[in-house]
Amino acid sequence: PFFDLTNTQDDNEEIILLPLRLLLAQFESFDIEINEIDFSIENHTILMPLNFQSTKYIKQLHAQIKQLFSQCLCKTIDDNYNPYLTTGQFDGQVKSKLTLTNSIQFPVRYISILQKLTSFHVIYQLPLGSVLEPIGLNQFGNINCDLEEFFNQMNLYENRKSYEQKQEKFQRLSICFEEIFNKNTLHCFTCAFLPYGSFRLGLNGEDLDTVLVLSQQKSLENKTNLDQTFLRLRYQLPELTNLILDLLEKQIHHVFNNEIIDCRNIQAIYPILSILFNDQTRVEIFVQIKEVSILDEIDLLSSFYEPIHGVHDIERLIIYVRYPIIFQYFLTFIRTWAQHTGIYGQVYGYLGGFSWAILCAYICHKFLSLNTYSFSLEQFFILIQKFFSIYSQFNWTYESLCLSTKTHYSDPANVDNRGSMRILCPSPPFNNTSRSTINSTRNLIIENFQYVHNIIEKTKNYNDTLKEILQLSNQFPNKTIQSILQLTLSGQTISELHQWVGYMKSRLAHFLTDCEEDCELFVQTDTKIEIRKKNLERYYSIGFQVNEQILSRHRQFYYSLNKFLGQFKLCSFRSDTMKFSYKLMSINVWNNQRTQI
Repeated sequence: PFFDLTNTQDDNEEIILLPLRLLLAQFESFDIEINEIDFSIENHTILMPLNFQSTKYIKQLHAQIKQLFSQCLCKTIDDNYNPYLTTGQFDGQVKSKLTLTNSIQFPVRYISILQKLTSFHVIYQLPLGSVLEPIGLNQFGNINCDLEEFFNQMNLYENRKSYEQKQEKFQRLSICFEEIFNKNTLHCFTCAFLPYGSFRLGLNGEDLDTVLVLSQQKSLENKTNLDQTFLRLRYQLPELTNLILDLLEKQIHHVFNNEIIDCRNIQAIYPILSILFNDQTRVEIFVQIKEVSILDEIDLLSSFYEPIHGVHDIERLIIYVRYPIIFQYFLTFIRTWAQHTGIYGQVYGYLGGFSWAILCAYICHKFLSLNTYSFSLEQFFILIQKFFSIYSQFNWTYESLCLSTKTHYSDPANVDNRGSMRILCPSPPFNNTSRSTINSTRNLIIENFQYVHNIIEKTKNYNDTLKEILQLSNQFPNKTIQSILQLTLSGQTISELHQWVGYMKSRLAHFLTDCEEDCELFVQTDTKIEIRKKNLERYYSIGFQVNEQILSRHRQFYYSLNKFLGQFKLCSFRSDTMKFSYKLMSINVWNNQRTQI
């Protein structure tokens, strides 16, 4: 349908794109089936009418879109909507209808937003379905074969088995939770289980991030026993959250039984249920509790005014990037490069996956041209070139990067203003997604931006240059590093060791901040946990620019180190078999030690 949206240009993301994308997320991608070819005598066009089922599905979607934008719908539009495909024109001679022996199927994966300027332009593509289809599995996009061939050659596509394992875990967990939270057990609350993060974007992430949303309804009639328990705790959110996590954990152990290596409630800033399955799939579940809705009969997924943890942030990226499939290719390349070079990972003081996604979304929105029908490897290289050119010269010390054009206000005392790089979340209140960064890690990230920018400037063959970028390796320790602090963690079982390492990661950020701010030290963190001779031991290293003699006499450093190590002794779940130790050594000793492994 056509809509009169000429007065909403400044707010198109707020008013048009986000509600539309949240609506499309409820419609799974589908195939249109054509059984005949017809001809219109009036305008001499060749038509391909949709079969009954396809017409019915398209009309349902059409009706929902009309309802969503009822105020903007042009009054000249005929209510009698009969969708068909127009394939061309004929010479005016009468043609007879053709019935096809074998039907033709057209996959529908995206809805294109066209804008009439001097002519029609495709300005956005919005995908159908809550989860974007991973690139490389079933290609129905505007990607050239040379770009596909490059991704195959560099092994950048996600393994089909890996994706299907995550998909299977999500579906089974949905059914598992439906058994305890359903219309029979809850009358005063509704429950939804949704994916977010890399899985929702169709990317190959380490974890499957999910959110379980418990939403209180206005009606408090016919309370069940579970309703009464939840209502009693509704003003004590920590207690209610932990109760829900306990229920989930028991249900998971009951349903999955021998398929789990580890399942535990992680008490971080926000409690998270973390599950590690036998096939190494890791699922993390965040619980969000919503009070009584201010809107009547609004579906959880399509409620613009009540954003869901993680979900709406991802949806804002999808509507911002213009062409999601190009964004998927772009972000896959940049993430792979960042992981290879050791500047990926929020827990280590670098940028997390969402920050990298924002950086890529900004470039896509700014530089992808309208009507991108076929995207080649050369065009992809130009996008990569823009990424490193802009971010290598960006004034990260004083400027913020924000996708929203609206003015954002932030409280200087807010914890989200921490961090040496300011990459702001696209959703209000525009929190800083890179708050884990410190000056040291920021400078290392910028150095890597500049290094790649120089490579691009010096070379002319875009294929070879892209390969060279992906083949860059982790430069830990940096050539300026003179000493290493090495932490050794051990446990009696793999599950115990995972807990121990996770605890260390959760305490690392404060130690790094203390080293830089209180001790005035340059810090480089490694982004990998090492396994050496013993399977139940893990090693983690942090580099410093001063030698070990200076560091060993640094009173403030030892104060910060003891404060950091003291938290291991106070760990609430620590057992006698969970041990830790540390060594301060020169870079030469550290290198020699590793060559003997």
